[in-house]
Amino acid sequence: MGAAAERPPRRRRPKLPDDPCWPAPRRAWGWAIQLYALRSQDSWGIGDLADLCRFARWSRKAGASCILLNPLGAQTPTLPYQASPYYASTRRFRNVIYLRPEEIEGAERVDLSAERDAARGLNQQRLIGYDEVFKLKSEALEKIFRIAPQPKGLSAFVARQGTALRDFATFNAVCEVHGPAWRGWPEDVGHLSPERIAFHQWLQFHVDQQLARASREIGLITDVPVGFASDGFDAWRWRDYLAPGMRVGAPPDEFFRDGQDWGIPAFNPWKLGQAHWAPFIDAIRSASGHAVGVRLDHVMGLFRLFWIPDGKTAAQGAYVKYPAQVLLSLLAGESRRAHAFIIGEDLGLVEPAVRKNLRKRGSLSYRLVWFEGSDPDQWPRDAVAAVGTHDLPTVAGIWTRSEPEHRLHHLREKLVSMTQMPDETPPIDVAVAVYERLARGRPRVVLVSMEDALGVHERPNVPGTTSEMPNWRLALPIPIEEIEKIEGPQRMAEAMRTAGRAGRAQGA
Repeated sequence: MGAAAERPPRRRRPKLPDDPCWPAPRRAWGWAIQLYALRSQDSWGIGDLADLCRFARWSRKAGASCILLNPLGAQTPTLPYQASPYYASTRRFRNVIYLRPEEIEGAERVDLSAERDAARGLNQQRLIGYDEVFKLKSEALEKIFRIAPQPKGLSAFVARQGTALRDFATFNAVCEVHGPAWRGWPEDVGHLSPERIAFHQWLQFHVDQQLARASREIGLITDVPVGFASDGFDAWRWRDYLAPGMRVGAPPDEFFRDGQDWGIPAFNPWKLGQAHWAPFIDAIRSASGHAVGVRLDHVMGLFRLFWIPDGKTAAQGAYVKYPAQVLLSLLAGESRRAHAFIIGEDLGLVEPAVRKNLRKRGSLSYRLVWFEGSDPDQWPRDAVAAVGTHDLPTVAGIWTRSEPEHRLHHLREKLVSMTQMPDETPPIDVAVAVYERLARGRPRVVLVSMEDALGVHERPNVPGTTSEMPNWRLALPIPIEEIEKIEGPQRMAEAMRTAGRAGRAQGA
């Protein structure tokens, strides 16, 4: 693997033009989903890219123009398998757990019945068993790899990805032998099978192929996490540019009184220039592949990040500034290069200058019912409107007061104010009424949470919790086959059509 971190190719210091990001849609709407939760009867225990392809086809016919996905970053191929999409091994390559084995070229030559039947049996459990899914899919994929011919386009894909893919495949091969904690690897990792390295390259090719197939059905909005796992590929690859002994999080606020410790490493802002900005460019360029839009999680990280020293709590951290103007210029350039508009997740403690700079670059702001005090008719036009995010309560959870964090039940007043509905109103009716208000509002894009469309009470993730909550593990309560027929999603789509929301993500 070598002793030194990867050295990016030399680039000149970027100029700082004021060119804006690629234009966002005029008046569009789409679904916000967690891909792992979107299962069909054919799923292998987890929502996958074949499920996304089917759902995208149905969504387009229903009038949607886009789908916002959770981050798809690859995880280390070891057990226990990491469930959090915001704690990936890398932001460059994609998670192979989202592959549908039967849709890989050559799969028809292999008997996958045992693995497929066992995996489909997992669909009976709402709690996703990542370890079981990973083991069954790995067995199936290895069978296909051994028998299937080299697919057309594989060599060109590997060549385009260059040394980064070779290093990633090698990193995974070492993890399979010595475990994911690379700081404890022996200096000599031993002989690595070229076939095993080729296998991991082959997997990435097929993930790319299946994602591309889904993107041809509808516009996809991908999500860029603010960071990556401390023991993952990106932490190994960029280790010379990280701040030792520091983790990234967020200070205490109304929703998270103790602050948040995300456990992810922090880039040293004084060394990003030495890396020729490659870590940032790499993440944005990867996310914008096969996408019409890119959402930047915690976009304030372009301006400053909250560092927490080892041995300290989130309440004892401090903000550290980043070279925002350089990063914004690079972001705009990558946006135009990919023809992908930008959404900046500017929630929480946001300085006015942050939103001003993002607006100047043409990045859409994020506006939520839970956070805003005004009517959607008064929200900014250059924004995305939604009720909440994956970290916040659902409409049903607040309306019925089933949300376990009782101090958030005051949010129910917002729903009453927006809908004027009586207490006995079903949560679905309340959700449709709220999204109708968003659809008639000013923001360019409205994102409808599938959890809200189905009346789900649980939120995907409760920050600050680990094993006590089923974070990133809850599937939707019904499969895609029923989602396509049930009343809630259809009423949401009708509300968007009535409000004149476009059926395709055309530019401004």
